[in-house]
This record gives sequence, C-alpha cells and structure tokens, in this order.
Amino acid sequence: MPRDPNGSGSDLSRRQYAQILAGLGAAGLAGCPSGSGGGDTPTDGGGGGEDTQTDAGGDGGDTPTESDDGGSETATDRPAVTDTVRVAVNNSPDVFNWNPWTPQDNTYGDNWMSELNGLNNVHTKTNAYSGTTVPTPHKPDHEEVELMTWIEDWSVNEPYDWRHHLDDRASFWNGDPYDAPTLVQHNHTAWFFNGNKYTEGATFNEEAEDQWTRHGWFDKGTIPAQDPNPVAKPIIEAQAKGLLFNPPLHTDFTDPYHEQFQDASSADEVSSVSDELASDRVSLQRIAMEEGEGWGSGMYVLENMDDVGSESMVLRKNDDHPNAGHTNVENVEIFWADASRRQTLASNGSIDFNGGAVTPSSDFNREMLPDHMQELTRWLNSTLGTQWLMNWHNPHLQRLWVRRALVEAVDWNAVVANGFGQETGQTTSYDTFLMDSENESTFSEEFLNSLHTYSREQNVETANQYMQNAGYSRQGGQWVDPNGNQATIDLTAQSGNSSYVQAAQTIRANLANWGFGVNFSTPGFSTWSDSLNPEGSGLNYDTSIFWSDTATIFGKYNDRGAWWGEALLGGSPTAGSVFELTEEDDRDTQNKPVHVQLPEEVGSIEAPDEAGINPDLDNGREVDMFDVVQAIREPGASQEEVLELYRTCAQYYNYYLPDFVFAQSLSGTWGNVRDFEWPDDGARALDYARNVNMPIGTTLTGLTQASTDEEFEPPE
Repeated sequence: MPRDPNGSGSDLSRRQYAQILAGLGAAGLAGCPSGSGGGDTPTDGGGGGEDTQTDAGGDGGDTPTESDDGGSETATDRPAVTDTVRVAVNNSPDVFNWNPWTPQDNTYGDNWMSELNGLNNVHTKTNAYSGTTVPTPHKPDHEEVELMTWIEDWSVNEPYDWRHHLDDRASFWNGDPYDAPTLVQHNHTAWFFNGNKYTEGATFNEEAEDQWTRHGWFDKGTIPAQDPNPVAKPIIEAQAKGLLFNPPLHTDFTDPYHEQFQDASSADEVSSVSDELASDRVSLQRIAMEEGEGWGSGMYVLENMDDVGSESMVLRKNDDHPNAGHTNVENVEIFWADASRRQTLASNGSIDFNGGAVTPSSDFNREMLPDHMQELTRWLNSTLGTQWLMNWHNPHLQRLWVRRALVEAVDWNAVVANGFGQETGQTTSYDTFLMDSENESTFSEEFLNSLHTYSREQNVETANQYMQNAGYSRQGGQWVDPNGNQATIDLTAQSGNSSYVQAAQTIRANLANWGFGVNFSTPGFSTWSDSLNPEGSGLNYDTSIFWSDTATIFGKYNDRGAWWGEALLGGSPTAGSVFELTEEDDRDTQNKPVHVQLPEEVGSIEAPDEAGINPDLDNGREVDMFDVVQAIREPGASQEEVLELYRTCAQYYNYYLPDFVFAQSLSGTWGNVRDFEWPDDGARALDYARNVNMPIGTTLTGLTQASTDEEFEPPE
C-alpha cells in the first residue's frame, strides 16, 4: 500500500467509497459528498404549507384540543399513521460484516447503525456539526431542532496540525464512550493493516489528545527517511472538515489486533496479523444489544436478532439519544435489496425514503412509483460529474490530435441525455477538468472565454481534420494510423451502473459510425475497478466511463495515483508507491507527460502534425506540472499566486485533453408524502446528507416526521 503523507489511518474502504459513487448513476445520481469550523447554522426557514407545515418561527399551525384527561392535545400526541420509516440497503444478513478490512466489502448498512460524523449540506457544500439548529416547518411541536453529530467542531494550526472536537454525549449502544481513543485506535489498526509499519518514512500521525479530541497532522519529518510536508491552509482545513471516514469498531474488537501489530517484529508477522484480522467477521449478531456486544452507535438500535429477518431488519429508537425527541418515527426498517429488488420494493410502495431524482429516464420514474411516492428535493451537484477516462498507454490515445478528434466525433448532449436524462444531467460548458460552478466561482469570465471549447454536439468535419492532422486516413470507411493499423480502442462501463452503460453505448455508436473501432464491454464492479488500478497488474483499459468526484479544486488539480479518485495527474510509475508523483517522473501512471510545453496564448490548441505525447511547440513555454500541483498545496502563497497556478492547470487540461469531463449531475431524493410530513423543497430540513445519503442524514438527526393523516396532493 502507498504511504499517506497525511499519516492518517482513516480507512474509508476504497471499495466502499467507490461503490458509493458508482451507485450514483444508477440511482439518478443521487447526492454527493468544505465548510465552516463553527458549523452550518441555517438562517432561512424555507417554505410553509397547510396542515402541519408552517413557516419557520410559527407555532406549528395546530390548534390544541382537549384530551381525555383534560390536558391539551397537540399534533404529536395524536397517533401517527406509521411509526416506521422503510429504507433499502444492498446487503443481506447472511453476509453482513462490519469489519472494513475484509477482502469483500459487506459493511453496507453500517452507516444506519453508527453515529453521524457530521452532515453534508447538499446545496451549499458546507458541512454541519453538532449544535447546528435547523428550522422544522413540517413538525407541529418543534419550530426548530438542534442536531447532534459526533464532531462538534474542528480547528487547525498551520501548517501541519488539525483537530476534531467530539461531542461528549456520543456513546456505543452498550453505553461505552464513542470517543477519540476509539477512533484513533481504529485508524492505527488500519495503518498497520495497510503495511505501513515497515514502510520507509511512514509514521502514524494521529493521537487522542484527550478523550474527546482527535489530533492529526501532516508529516513533520520526525524520522530520518521522512521529509516534512507542510501544507497550505485550505488543504489542512479540508482535512479537519473531513467527514468521509468509516465508523470505528469498538476497542474490544481492535484491542487484540492492535497489540499484535505493535508486537510484530517483521513485515511477515504484520502480514500474518492482517490475514487474521481480515478473516474476523463482525456479524449482526455480534453487534446486537442483547445477543451481542452492543457495538453500534447512533439513535436507532438493533436490539436483538428477533428483529433480523431474511427480508429486512428493524432498528428501534433509543429515547435517550439527543436527537430522539425531535421525531415520532420509532423504528427504521431496512430491507435487504440489490438494485433490482430495490426497484421492485419502490414500485410496490414498500420504501419510504430513497435517493434519486424522479425523472422519465431515472431508475425511479413517475410511471413506476405509486402516487404517494414523490420527489422531495433536487439539486445540482456543484462538484460531482462524469468523465471519459483515456489511458495514454494506448498507441492511438497517445496522439494529441486523436484524443481531440474522438471528443469532436461524439454527440455529448446525446450521451448525457441517453445516459442520465436531460433532467438529471447536463453537459459541462468549459474544458478545465472542473465543474461549471467551480469554474465560475474561481476564474474570471475573461479567462473562461479565452479557453478553447471542444464541441458538445458531434462535429464530424472538425473530427476528420484532427485525424488528418494526426496522420490518419480512411481505408474502406475505417480510420487507420500512419502505419496502416486500424484505429480501435476498448471502452468499458461497469455493469452495475445503467447510466454509465447507456452513456458508453452512445459513445460507441457515434465512434463506430464515424469509422473508429470500439470494443465495448460491461465488466462487473470488481473486474472493472481492478482494470483501472495502477497497483498490482497495472492499468488494463483504454477508455472508461468514470466519476469526477473530488470535492475541492486543489484536490482535482493534484497528483494522485489512486484509481478511485481521478486527479489531473496520476501517480508515479517508477517509485515504490504509485500513489504520488516524484520529482524524477517524466510521465505519470497513465503515461501523461509531467514536464510539458504550453502555448503562450491561453486557448490556443496549435500543435505540430502527428503530435505525440509531449510535442515541441512553436513559442511554447516550459512548465513542470509536478511543481505546479505541489505549489498549490504549499503554505505561503497569496490568493493571486494560487489562482495563477489554477489557471496553469486549466490550460494544461484544455490543451492536452488528458481525459474528458463531459457531464455534471443533478441529484434528488424522493419519499412517502402520504404517511410522512416533509418541508417544502428548499427548506433547510432537506439540506443534509450522510456523505451522499440524504435518507440517513435526515433520519438519524430526527428530521423525519410521521403524519397523523393520509392526505396528500397527487403528483404533477
């Protein structure tokens, strides 16, 4: 495993992280995982409505009536039509395993049974933490509620140190503290498991500063083989704000392995302990309260195995949890469901809350959902989109004019429409590797207008000219290279993502009709992800449909060899780790050039005929892209200096077109409007998600509200 210069053992499973993102397309691109250290305290209350929905600040709109005992009855005293919210998880009780270090990732469902780290605001892209107050116009007895999450606040001390300050009310179901030592030991176990103990220059850079403070830092050069890694304020703040990490297992589980890792005297002994850890299953029975150890956390509890069946399991509200008083939803029923069964359950009205916009082309469309299942909110993902990966090891894709020609030969508007639907995806407007909102909030209009724009509609005339510039010609209607070899590439889309498959089919059809050969395949997730991974057997693909997901601009304009998070530059093909480039690398793992020439004029795409990987340009300027992306992360640069580095990255992408980011995503969430009360779209109570999952974020904060009647407006 590569050494992490942050030195953190934080171990969100790469498979789990990737599958979260991979599933977005199949669910109508439903959500995405940044914020203020003081939390995200909303100031606007959103819309109002009739019955139990009122404007924020009102009294709930319900006139109290006299109850049988002479007291005043409020809306929440009246019986709700249901006490259970029903959701779905792609797992089954027979294979569920909370151990994140196993070869097969079967942890899905764990986030329903663990305390919220914090909350992602899907609209503002800020984070919210414990103490955030949210207006609740849909709740008759609460004008607003104060949310509890595990992280209460964060702080940084430039240029190395960051801290999470945790809420001291957090506990495991069994009452043990859910605290900083628990998280740090979990992460240290992950650090050992990943082989870092005997990796030169590696240190574990976390400690429990006290019971409720997690202290982390970037490499400080504390050992001879380690260079200090001071970072700029935005970089260290992003680490401190971070919410995307696995819920820690109880120390009763990690203690024996942690001790064995510490005692291991060789890499082989570490590997032996890792193998033992990887085989230790943490089943539902093991975490349940009565039969097991009570190792879950958060508001809804798995009390005993009687609540677990082959079709679903039921979690029951812990009334002592700080968020419990916000809601009248007593239970969460989790159906075990793969993508196909989830659709069946949705069409039968058996799911109450699910991610995904309700559009004609989405997996959950108006025709298949019952009338009382309706879209609750929709939003533009300002940082999440889709790209066409190109592996420059392919001899055709090494050619600058060929990459440009392939992009011009495809109707990208049709790709987006066929893959995602016009209501859940839109083509990007600029070619910088960023999403439109990132471009418009970072660069001036003058700079954006100066860049070259590749066609979003199929432009065969331009594509033909570019192929001729590359030295290609047509023979029998097919393009051949200067050596007479037929132009052919492979194109993959992972089979579990219908949006990716449909988008790729459109690309294949466009290119095939134009005379460029395409071998199209839809491998399963494991095979597909392995083919993109520079570790192990290396890259084994030509082109593929992939997410563009990094939440920060400096994260996108970075060097990173991790297959699950594409950056502008890949990692090192020569160093012991493929994770990051080194100063000695001329190419990255995808064979892209690092030391390049860029035109003096921004937006120019002039290049010599038959230009290869790294062409010599007339009036070009020499740029070391490794130095550029490193300088972005270094402390001390002014805002204008960082902006100039960003402009260089944008020009590099715009000229060389290493991949093609073609779509950004609209997301949504739908729910049961008959049995539950929801605020109007735009209200702050529909802002929050756990990573990409709004149903989890809304439910575990107690923002859900069961209705006391079954009246609802029919869908439009």
